[in-house]
Amino acid sequence: DLVRSLGADEVLDYKTPDGVALRSPSGRKYDVIIHCAHNIPWSTFEANLTSKGKVVNTTPGICTVMSAAAKTIKCSKKQLIPLFTSPKKENLDFLVNLVKARKLKPIIDSKHPLSKAEVAWAKSIDGHATGKILVEP
Repeated sequence: DLVRSLGADEVLDYKTPDGVALRSPSGRKYDVIIHCAHNIPWSTFEANLTSKGKVVNTTPGICTVMSAAAKTIKCSKKQLIPLFTSPKKENLDFLVNLVKARKLKPIIDSKHPLSKAEVAWAKSIDGHATGKILVEP
């Protein structure tokens, strides 16, 4: 429900068989898939892409980089794009201003005092948070 409320065209629930297999509920093929989870291989996404589709991996590891290089070497029109970021002050300031102007609404899963940082860390490692987990001073 949360993801739909944010404007997603289709939602896959990883707790369902179709979600685990990453099968589109409508059978659609996608031009772009934003991949935000760990340990899901490229091959899982490839069947869901259009002929020139792209997967943007926001949590890339060495396997992602190697798969992306292999797709490039094979001259495949389908692409795996590892997304590496390095925050810059001006970009973070821009995001803060969007939040203040209510043009960007971060989803907060939970807030924890610094003294309970280990609880926040455990929840983060569990991988089932719905939004960001905050640790406050």
